[in-house]
Order: sequence, then C-alpha cells, then structure tokens
Amino acid sequence: MKLDLDNYLPGLLLWLSNKVSSSASSLYREKFQIAVTDWRLMAYFMIYPWSTASKAAELMGLDKASISRSIAMLLKNGWLTSRPHGLRKIEYKVTESGVKLHNAVFKVAMAREKALLDGFSQEEKAFLISMMHRMLENLKLLDQVGTEHREP
Repeated sequence: MKLDLDNYLPGLLLWLSNKVSSSASSLYREKFQIAVTDWRLMAYFMIYPWSTASKAAELMGLDKASISRSIAMLLKNGWLTSRPHGLRKIEYKVTESGVKLHNAVFKVAMAREKALLDGFSQEEKAFLISMMHRMLENLKLLDQVGTEHREP
C-alpha cells in the first residue's frame, strides 16, 4: 500500500498551504518586514478587535508560542495595542499605524488570492469555498478517526 499523492486530499491541502505560506512569508518579510503569522494575527484582530490570543490560536489553529512571539513584535512596533481583560487575559486591537500596514498587506494578499484562483469562474470559486467550509465542519469527525476503542 502507498499513497497516491496526486489524489490524497490531505497531502494536496498541505502542499498547497505550505507553498502559499512560504511564498507569502518571503514576500511579506521583504516588502513589509512582517511574517505570515504577523499578518494572520493583524487580519484576525481587524475582524475581532479586543479579542484574546487564545481565541486567535483556537480559530486559526496556530500554536500559542508563535502567536505570543508575533504579538510581542506587533506590540513593540506599535501595530497592536492591548488591555487587560479579567484577572489573567489580555485583549488586543490593531492600532492606527497597524491599520495602515494591514491595508497595505491586504492589497497584496487579495492580489495573491486572485492569482491563485486565475482561471476559476465565480461559480467554481464559490463551490471551492463551500467545499472548504464543509471540510472545516468535518474536522470534528476527523479527530475521532483512529480513537475508537478496540477490543483485544
């Protein structure tokens, strides 16, 4: 038995994600002096101002250590601001200068998405997005695979 890499969906998704992320990382570092994780967090806090790092990690599936490093850098550069929330939590929001950076990166990110989907009709794009959302919904089922109790 061996995988058919041309048709193994998790492999194709990983390959695509890694390639897109790697090229974005190089471009964003060169053009904006930020990493992909920094951009993802800025985009997240633009959508969910005054949210926590834990919520960002949960939604995006990123590890808390990389989020913590990224938030520290964004705070240091004045692109994020923070406020305490309760006894232990901290909430974050993009600052005015962060909004300017976000908007510049956003234009490039949208151009990259357009290039990635070149040749797709609007209907194909909508179908692809709906299938991706269905797969996201199926993640809870995926997490159960292989964990069923087996009798000896």
